[in-house]
Amino acid sequence: MKSVKGFRSIVIYLCITLFLSTSVTSSLLAGESVEILGGPEDVNLRLVALLNKLDPDFYADEKTQGFVYRYKHRWKNPYDFNIYVGKVGKTSPDSIIRIESPRRGQERMWKQIMEQELLQKPPHESAVPLSEKYHLVSQGLNIITPMASVGYNSWNSPLFTNRDTFVSMSIYLLCDLILAGGAYLYAQENLPKKNIWDNMANVKGAGNVWESPNAVGIFAALAVSRAVRAFDAWEDTSAHNKTAQFGWSFKF
Repeated sequence: MKSVKGFRSIVIYLCITLFLSTSVTSSLLAGESVEILGGPEDVNLRLVALLNKLDPDFYADEKTQGFVYRYKHRWKNPYDFNIYVGKVGKTSPDSIIRIESPRRGQERMWKQIMEQELLQKPPHESAVPLSEKYHLVSQGLNIITPMASVGYNSWNSPLFTNRDTFVSMSIYLLCDLILAGGAYLYAQENLPKKNIWDNMANVKGAGNVWESPNAVGIFAALAVSRAVRAFDAWEDTSAHNKTAQFGWSFKF
């Protein structure tokens, strides 16, 4: 009974960790900033037009944390952001846009988009345009292992930095190791044991773990991380392709 409760606690802890890994609080994020000539009202209009251009599923949040405007993505929006608009200073003619996201890569992506769109700044000399990614490939790799899906989506994509990729892959690997490993040990420990009479009669043992009734728990455990990654993979691929269709170039 203790082993069952312990394993259940591990499952709950891992699931919570996996979901929260993509929802780091904004206060802990470094963020990116862009300074733009003009008042917050004018800059805000230009920003809203840009956000609508990429995906209209966002909303204005009244909790601006000292800024004039704040915008957050809705759950249907494949992008993940908090974007603020405010004044650089009381006497400055410039405004500032601050971008925060759980992924450092997405923060840098938004900054490069705003520099090209709002500042009309040419992309870095080493910047390159994006090529399309495919949902079928990302989801197919996810069935094999979520790590492969993360690797596919992060390759040549401004949504990820190397650190973002490493963290995401590590979390999915850890989830598989603990959940599937725990389920395997549980199934192994609950195999029927031979007693002394079975040994004397040379009765065949209970067989291996994969033939036990609890083997289904191993596959169920593996399905947890794949179910979570299926949603993340859809978001990663959709956000990448939405960005790619506008022809912007990005420095990775």
